[in-house]
Amino acid sequence: MDGHGFDDRWKGLSEYLNWLTPRLHEFKKILKPTGTIYIHCDWHVSHYLKVLGDSIFGSKNFLNEIIWKRQSSHNDVRQGSRHFGRVHDTMLVYTMSSKYVWNQQYVDYDDSYLKRAYRYLEPDTGRRYALGDLTAPGGAAKNNARYEFLGVERYWRYSQAKMIELLAKGRISYAKGKVPLLKRYLDTMPGKPLQDVWTDIPPVSNSRQNMRFPTQKPEELLRRIISTSSNPNQLVYDPFAGSGVTGAVCFRLSRRWIGSEISRRSCHALLNRLAALGCRVAFHSNHPPTPAPSSLSRSESLSRKGS
Repeated sequence: MDGHGFDDRWKGLSEYLNWLTPRLHEFKKILKPTGTIYIHCDWHVSHYLKVLGDSIFGSKNFLNEIIWKRQSSHNDVRQGSRHFGRVHDTMLVYTMSSKYVWNQQYVDYDDSYLKRAYRYLEPDTGRRYALGDLTAPGGAAKNNARYEFLGVERYWRYSQAKMIELLAKGRISYAKGKVPLLKRYLDTMPGKPLQDVWTDIPPVSNSRQNMRFPTQKPEELLRRIISTSSNPNQLVYDPFAGSGVTGAVCFRLSRRWIGSEISRRSCHALLNRLAALGCRVAFHSNHPPTPAPSSLSRSESLSRKGS
C-alpha cells in the first residue's frame, strides 16, 4: 500500500473477511478485561462483521451498534437512482468483560425540551429549573418509606431526613394540599445522556481538520469514543492509524497511544500531525520515514529530535 492512504485491494467480501478475522483475534489477545473495541464499517459489511464479532468476542459482550450520520446527503442519489441515500456508518462495540471502563457522555438538550421541561424561573436567582416527582414508584415493595411530609402522606423517594435537607436548601416546590415536587436546576444538569444514534458530528470535508486524507475521521468522533471507554493515562491502540487522528486526540485527553500503519503516506501524515502538537514520537520501522512533503509548512514538518 505504499503511496496510498487506503486501497480496496480485496477481490470480494470473503477475501476481506478472511483478512480481517485473524486480526480481530489478535486484537482480542491484547485487550485487557477493562477494554473495549470499536469496529467501524459501512453498509457493505456491517451485518457480516456483527456475526464475525459475536463469534470472536462473544454475543454477550456486544455492547452497542452505533449509527454515525456522517453527512446530510450523499451524491450516490441522483436523478433516476433507485435507493435511499447512504449517509451513515456503523460502529460495532464489544467489551472484554463486565469490568469495562464506562464514562457516560452527554449532549446538549434540545431547545424544544428546554422550553417544555425547564420552563420555570426562580425569581431571586434567575435560575431555570424543572419539577420532578418525589414519590417512590413501587412503594413498600421497593422498601421505600411512607411518612407524612408537608401535610402529604406518601411513599417517598428519599428518607425523611433527606427531604428535610432538600427543603432547607430550597430544592422543593410545594403548595398547601399539593404533592411536593423536586426542583432540578438546569445549570447543575450534565445534559442528555448520549444515545446510539450520533447526528451531531459532521465529516471533516469542510472543516479546518481536513488533511485530504482518505477515510479521515473527525476528531470529535474519536474524542467521544476515547472519553467514553478509557481513563487518563490508559493505553489506546489504533491498528489502522491513518492520518493520526486517534493519536492527536489521545494527546489532548492525556491518554497513552500506540498506532500502526503500513502506508508511508499515513506515516508522514500522522508523524507530522503529532509533531505539530509537540508530541515526542517513537517511530519503529524497518526503514526510516522519508522526508516530509514540501507542501507542508515548517511548523507541520516532522521534527527528528525526540523521534
